[in-house]
Amino acid sequence: MQQIGPRVGMRLIHVTHTEHRGSNIYHYYRIQTAWVDRPPRGIRTGSLRCATCGDMVGFRLRSRARAKARQRLWLALGLIAITTLAVTITITARMISSGSGGESRTLVPAALAVLALIVSVLLFPSEDGVTLARFRGSGPHGFKPMKMRLAWSKPAATDRPVRAEIVFQDSDPPAP
Repeated sequence: MQQIGPRVGMRLIHVTHTEHRGSNIYHYYRIQTAWVDRPPRGIRTGSLRCATCGDMVGFRLRSRARAKARQRLWLALGLIAITTLAVTITITARMISSGSGGESRTLVPAALAVLALIVSVLLFPSEDGVTLARFRGSGPHGFKPMKMRLAWSKPAATDRPVRAEIVFQDSDPPAP
């Protein structure tokens, strides 16, 4: 689980290229980390200059309280999905054993529970309160690798630390 503190290391990911090898797809990317203080409350928007291509990438930075609330939301979604899946499996097993023939009615809740469980398992550990400001038009950028198992940074030795250029749309964070 991601620790939520007063500062966050935003990991800007720039996908350099994608390779197809057989049935596998490999995404190569470079990572740039920029440290920034969270706003005391609410959401603050800004832009971070990508060290790889020079584009300004918009982001939303949530306060510590909002980031923790989002983390609790994903945890609750996962727990609800597990509970729903267990109940659906139990109901289906009882219907099958009693021979009532209504198993198809339990497939939709089971499918939704599995989908919610997968989404929450993927998003809960990586929730840090930083997201793209615009999902479309962000090009090869992101703040979290979407396919963590297939994403490689190559070559790792060329990912040099750079001074982050961050521009916020507001002049100062709101006072507490």
